[in-house]
Amino acid sequence: MSLCFAVFVSMLGFGLVMPILPIYARDFGASGIQLGLLTASFAITRLITTFPGGWLADVTGRKRPIILGLLAYSVVMALYGFSQDANQLILLRAFQGMASGVVWPVMSTMVVDMVSARDRGKALGLYDMMHFLGMVVGPGLGGVLAGAFNIAVPFFVCGALAFASTVLVAFTVQETIPTENSMDASSTGLSSSSETSLRAPMVSNFKGAGQLTPYVGIFLGLCIARLILALSNSLIQPVLSVYANEQLGVNEVGVGMLFTVQAIAILFTTLPMGAFADRIGRKPMIVFGKIFQATSAILVIFSGSFWPLLLIMMLRGFGRGVSNPSIVAIFSGLVPASKRGRAMGIFSIFQNIGLVIGSTLGGFFYDFYSSEIPFVACAIIGFIGVFVVLLTVSEPKQDLK
Repeated sequence: MSLCFAVFVSMLGFGLVMPILPIYARDFGASGIQLGLLTASFAITRLITTFPGGWLADVTGRKRPIILGLLAYSVVMALYGFSQDANQLILLRAFQGMASGVVWPVMSTMVVDMVSARDRGKALGLYDMMHFLGMVVGPGLGGVLAGAFNIAVPFFVCGALAFASTVLVAFTVQETIPTENSMDASSTGLSSSSETSLRAPMVSNFKGAGQLTPYVGIFLGLCIARLILALSNSLIQPVLSVYANEQLGVNEVGVGMLFTVQAIAILFTTLPMGAFADRIGRKPMIVFGKIFQATSAILVIFSGSFWPLLLIMMLRGFGRGVSNPSIVAIFSGLVPASKRGRAMGIFSIFQNIGLVIGSTLGGFFYDFYSSEIPFVACAIIGFIGVFVVLLTVSEPKQDLK
């Protein structure tokens, strides 16, 4: 529970600042491309540090990387409040991505370490619930703080919350594995192949991917679909707050509420839709949810004011809550448990590549074409992703154990 509460505190701080960060950058005169780089720099450095972070957690124990990462997080978030231009924000965002790549994968691994296999689903469900609960409360509170005081204030509050999380983990969470450097694979619960993949360079995770699963076509189809769908969603990620603020006149409080409503929709649809997918099939849920998300993207440019946009954000959250659990469920069932970590690493790489490309393109379109083009492109590419799912993905008759 201490670790889950630390997650809630951290995500509360994260939610405080993420919706208003593009507006903050815009106050410094950031271009659309620079807005895109705010997201791209985060994704690139997170991708680079995820694998070393996992290796470090196996060598030194889980607790130390989490504490160091959260401490770095708290410093970076506070420094946002002292920034003087958009380029400084981009640099800080890159450092934030480095900390994120270390902290969050290790935190979820630590949750798994703490419980028996029988209780793992319940524990991860609680972990995810606290994660999303922080994202529900954070955006609205961040908007209120920015509106009542100064737009830099939420960043200082976020830094303080991240530091509080660091202290909480340091003094209330027990280490879950031995910390000797000489520990072998059996003491960490890793097979030799998993240990090798953690120590290998990132690119080696692509080698022999066909040996991970007998469902090679579905595996590759889902990876490609993940890249396309991540690209689609990230086209609007860096510009949505700015579009609402500049084109529709929505203030910081309103922008925070937009993301709060989206997070609430995700929170309340993820569990029931996951259970529903287990009964009727996961592929239909992916298709239905992603059609919802793509359609809602194009509706943004017809919203015209705050209240219709609020409804559209709720629909986007619903679409994500419907589709995302089924994507992960199908993918994880394609690969035996002993190879699942390596497979999820490959899956994460495809997602991050899409995030980098999409966020950069979204800022470019916003700058050089029009403020509506990122939303149109998001919808078109989202429907292409749905087509790839329909064409390449089928559900195996039985998940691999």
